[in-house]
Amino acid sequence: MTKGAVAAIVAVLVVVIAIAAFGVWWFVLRDDASARAGAAGTSLSGESSESSDSNDAGDATDSGDDDARGHASAEDESRTAVCTVPDASLSDVRLSGTSLIASVDFESESCEDSSYSAAGVQVTIQDDGNAVAAAVYDFGDAPLEFDDGTAQADLAFTTVQYWRPYDQIDVSDASVELTEDATASGASAAAVEGALGGASIADTDIERYAQLAMSWQLDHDTTAANTFYSTFTTQLSSKQYGMQVEGKTWKYRDIYEQFLQRRAKHPNALFIWSGDYPTYQENGTTDFYVILSGEGFGSAADATAWCPANGYSTDDCIAVDLQ
Repeated sequence: MTKGAVAAIVAVLVVVIAIAAFGVWWFVLRDDASARAGAAGTSLSGESSESSDSNDAGDATDSGDDDARGHASAEDESRTAVCTVPDASLSDVRLSGTSLIASVDFESESCEDSSYSAAGVQVTIQDDGNAVAAAVYDFGDAPLEFDDGTAQADLAFTTVQYWRPYDQIDVSDASVELTEDATASGASAAAVEGALGGASIADTDIERYAQLAMSWQLDHDTTAANTFYSTFTTQLSSKQYGMQVEGKTWKYRDIYEQFLQRRAKHPNALFIWSGDYPTYQENGTTDFYVILSGEGFGSAADATAWCPANGYSTDDCIAVDLQ
């Protein structure tokens, strides 16, 4: 063959080989590469999606935690504290008419900034081991409002609910005890100058506390009474236990209540046992509880004149010395 023919054949073969190579790449190699690329892309895309789902789940969990924490916080803020019976202490006592007014401080960590509104709470004040006041209060009518765990209230006691003159109660030594679910005797007394009134305790306890108070008062007033050996005063009452007079049978509670009433009117009033003094021993009246006004006079006439001037008849008030 001529050189031209050979060159033509070679050229044709080159073209055919090129076309065949292109065909193989187009129909075989390209699809395989695409498939591998697609598989790789699917795997990467799946990992990305899984990661995204995981992150989303984590975000959702975190978000849920945040929501849960926020919800708990809201509940904590709105939850009412369980205000248990608080501790109490006496800060002051005073007299209003014949009523004892006690200023009481309360403290309780459980109460925080909430209210204490229990009903039937007996408040008992003690001094040197003796009950000197006790009554049952309904704090549902006048709740104790706590501020940072502390509260204050004024409580009123009637003359059958306290057993010592107000100015003879040692505030610095006194203690206050609160007892829940106490049984009251009768209805609550009215408020006095804004002080919450309470109901009386059991009659048997009132009688017992009054008898103890009378013994304490007799000892306490001895020194002051001795000054009337040499001067005159006035006798305002003389009573025996069980005496039937003035429309009732006198018990310890009645005798001591009368003393508190007289002393509210006459701050110097004294409580004595007649058998301890010569003037009563001489006339045979040695078993009486006697109330003296405690006012001093230079003569019997002056003492006698004092009685009607202060609203007493001669049946209730007489001049007396103790010698």
